[in-house]
Amino acid sequence: MILFFKKIRQQLLSNGTTGKYLKYALGEIVLVMIGILLALQVNNWNQDRLNQQLKQSYIENLLVDLQKDISSIEEQKEINTYTEQEGQYLEAFLGQQLTEIDTFLLTRSLIMTAFIPNATITNSTYNDLINSNHFHLFQDAQLKRLLDDYYIPNNWAVLFNERILQTAWFDYRDEMVKFHSPLLYRDFYELEDPVELGYSPTYQIDWKGIQQNAYLKTQVGMIVAYRQQIREFQEDLLQKAQKVVEYLGQSN
Repeated sequence: MILFFKKIRQQLLSNGTTGKYLKYALGEIVLVMIGILLALQVNNWNQDRLNQQLKQSYIENLLVDLQKDISSIEEQKEINTYTEQEGQYLEAFLGQQLTEIDTFLLTRSLIMTAFIPNATITNSTYNDLINSNHFHLFQDAQLKRLLDDYYIPNNWAVLFNERILQTAWFDYRDEMVKFHSPLLYRDFYELEDPVELGYSPTYQIDWKGIQQNAYLKTQVGMIVAYRQQIREFQEDLLQKAQKVVEYLGQSN
């Protein structure tokens, strides 16, 4: 093709037809510009296609992460409800409100009352999206707001969980261990059938001393009350995750 245009150009110059040559040169420039524009357009199409594929990959990975989180949060909610009931049972014992005392149930309660939930958020895809500067692929301020609201930690919630709650639980366990052998916690989680823990003299559980300890009553009361705060935090986090999933499903 290049040789063809070159041949025409040489014929026009040799024939002295300058006007025709100028028109031809202009036409050749126009063709070159059109070719460049077409090449740029094709490149843009390819880039758009790659961007769309990358965006779809981010959406799919975010959905996978969020579904894992939703399952984890729902499981943690169930655990929190269970441990709250255990705390209430121990609280009733400390307040001498039980008509019948089952030492196995009490043993389980004094251990599970201090169980600390450990809910974690899967944020690998979100971090990659932010660190790679690929958020522009979405061009969606609403989505960014929803993601930030879910993934960026609430400083108060972090402080509450890491300091206030753990301090209360650790103080409780430090006080409670004065009334039984430290082996109790280890064996409770290791034995397949921990029923015997409530009846074995090995653990030296001083039920009377526990019941008469005013500090333990205060700590158990605080922990039971804190479970409500945990429930509200978990529910809020769950709703945020579900909102992001719903929004991504609509934009997918």
